[in-house]
Amino acid sequence: MKLQIERWIAAVFFMTSGIIQASAIINLQWFSWIITLVAIILTIRISLKDKDRARTTTQVFFLILSVIAIYNWVQHK
Repeated sequence: MKLQIERWIAAVFFMTSGIIQASAIINLQWFSWIITLVAIILTIRISLKDKDRARTTTQVFFLILSVIAIYNWVQHK
């Protein structure tokens, strides 16, 4: 049951991040990447519990890209 709640929390975070990105409010883009980062960490945790290596690998890749995006955003601001 707890794992199912974590899945929904991650989904809500991903949707919130997508809405912020789509809004094109430039000053909020960094916040969207942080929300994405949290959602990815939750998804990695879930996929590790599910023993889903392919999803874990994909999410780790997205985690690295999110960290790079946040770094680039802060660097250029």
